[in-house]
Amino acid sequence: MGNAAAKLRGFAAACHFAPTLSVTFMVSLLAWRSGWSGWHLCLLVVAVFTGQLSVGWSNDAIDAPIDIAAGRTAKPIVAGVLSVRGLWVAAVAALITTVVASFMAAGVPGGAIQVIAVASAWLYNLRLSRTTWSWLPYAVSFACVTPFITLGLAPPMAPALWAIAVFVSTGVAAHLANALPDLATDQERGLGGLVTRLGEVRAKRLALALLVLSAFILLTQVAQINPVAAYLIPVATGVVLVLALRPTRRSVFFQAVQGLAIFEVVVILVTGIPITS
Repeated sequence: MGNAAAKLRGFAAACHFAPTLSVTFMVSLLAWRSGWSGWHLCLLVVAVFTGQLSVGWSNDAIDAPIDIAAGRTAKPIVAGVLSVRGLWVAAVAALITTVVASFMAAGVPGGAIQVIAVASAWLYNLRLSRTTWSWLPYAVSFACVTPFITLGLAPPMAPALWAIAVFVSTGVAAHLANALPDLATDQERGLGGLVTRLGEVRAKRLALALLVLSAFILLTQVAQINPVAAYLIPVATGVVLVLALRPTRRSVFFQAVQGLAIFEVVVILVTGIPITS
């Protein structure tokens, strides 16, 4: 029983559980707000959740040699809790599940968009994570959030361009913030990635600029509908800016970006702004 519990905790850690739940929660809420319900909504939750699991598990499986060499004992593979083969089996099983669930939930157009989002994230894991193009899969995957939801409606509807821009800006900022804690190790080992090329200061500045852009776009949509929410958007963004500029742990910045993303989704939900065009 103890070994099974340890493996379960290992799989949870390997999939990067907090971001996985965060993305699943946000997309599911947006879908519900846009008119999804019943089994279609349940299938959407399954599609998004298993897609995130497949991405997280494949990421840890691919990075296993690097994590072992760097002595990252927080990683389940390094700690000896999980095997690389076990992670690959889980990742492929989750990938198959998300493909099937995506098409069942959203039909051909919406399902294809979700599959593109997951495929883009896998491309990051397999090839682009150590290159200057490491930001691109994040931009593509987050750009797919809104059309996955709107094209999966009956009848399908076109996505709002402002919503796509908000998610792309926040998604790329999240990538930059997430890469910062591993910056020193990556630099020592000569690994690529946009953050490694930019350095900490410029990477953080770019992330903050993208967050401000995201907040401004959302603010332009909210201002005439809900003045209270319009005031809260710059306040929430300001909190993230303060956390980014203070000499705190780099992981705090990433957590703050996640919090801001959830806040932006809540604003969309509360104000009732349609994410369809």
